[in-house]
Amino acid sequence: MTVTDTAATTGSVPWPEAPETAEVLARIDALGPGWRERARALDEGVEFPHENFAEAREAGLHALCLPTEYGGAGYWLPGRYSPWYQALERMARWETNTAQLIQVHNHAAGIIAWHSTPEQRDRFLPEIADGAFCASLGSEAHLYENGAEVLESELTRVDGGYRLTARKGFASVAAAAKYLMVWCAVEGDTPYVSRMVFAVVDVGSEGVELLDDWQMLGMRSTISCGVKFTDVFVPDSHVVGNPGGWVTEDPRTFSCGYASNHLGSAQAAFDFLAEYIGGRPDLADSEAVRVKLGQMDAQLFAARSCLNATAARLDRGDDPDECEADAVRTMHLAKDAVLTIPYQGFDLVGARACHERYPLGQMMRDARTFTLHFRDDLYVERLAQLALGNGFSAKGGRGGSTPFEVGSGSTAQATAGA
Repeated sequence: MTVTDTAATTGSVPWPEAPETAEVLARIDALGPGWRERARALDEGVEFPHENFAEAREAGLHALCLPTEYGGAGYWLPGRYSPWYQALERMARWETNTAQLIQVHNHAAGIIAWHSTPEQRDRFLPEIADGAFCASLGSEAHLYENGAEVLESELTRVDGGYRLTARKGFASVAAAAKYLMVWCAVEGDTPYVSRMVFAVVDVGSEGVELLDDWQMLGMRSTISCGVKFTDVFVPDSHVVGNPGGWVTEDPRTFSCGYASNHLGSAQAAFDFLAEYIGGRPDLADSEAVRVKLGQMDAQLFAARSCLNATAARLDRGDDPDECEADAVRTMHLAKDAVLTIPYQGFDLVGARACHERYPLGQMMRDARTFTLHFRDDLYVERLAQLALGNGFSAKGGRGGSTPFEVGSGSTAQATAGA
């Protein structure tokens, strides 16, 4: 099935032609107030934002990272990185949880699009363009166990495909997904990342169980639950990518995507503080308050400037390792902004802001939870290694986009995930 066939059956495709960035941002801004209004209730109820997702699909936000020939916006592809990060930042400025979920789905869709055969693309991409959501399942850090994470999910060969028995954690979008894109490996004795492929599993397949285990400090409405796979059959047609292709064939990472969300969330906290302070003459007239607010403004400008510069390098096609080093620097600045601005904001506006009718507490909880996806000290340690002359690899080292190696397996604080 081609995109033309899809249009004939559904009446339209999400993006008949590559959109201007302003149009995408305008669609996000039209939905944003509703997302923000629902945020508190979704957090309190630990409920997935199904209404937000339905609106996002109607606005074409589910197809931002699909190729244009399949009705997508063509984001997160050569020459089209910058608009993707602008869109993510804008979504997170309205509501960080929904933004992260849309990011995960789009990254999963973008990975399937990049690594699939032509036949697989014609199989999966029209469905995704028509509204089938995808979850990305990489982490094997289980919420009720302690110790180092070990990646060991393997596909066992059988007639016509493979069998998969595994348990994955932090499965964002699983609550609404049709497909679970599982990071796993074919059997073998070589390092895990050299055997890694993507199994595209229908969430309704026999042996798939979504776990009710999401009781977290923040990011509660993402419902990033665990998933158990018990002897699940995965046909050959649903195994995407060459073994190790994520490392050897695909220059993309997730670092700027995470940074974009953190930056948008930090901007939202700053917006709240500026509005609150502006309505209180006793605060607005305080030089100490104004100085701190000005420092926050500069902090946001620095992080955004780094994000824009890194995205421009990606758009130009600069060396992937150099781009990722800049992305890690950007990530560090964005993490610092989203962690410090809400926290320090309480000292500016006082105890009233702790009341649940204000968003600052949830912003702080969400930021603390999301920034632990891959710890900041592990990111910046890689920058130190680069400064010490030990080199830097976008895909071959310890990072939040690719598992790192220990012997023939691999362990990590947080591992492959979209």
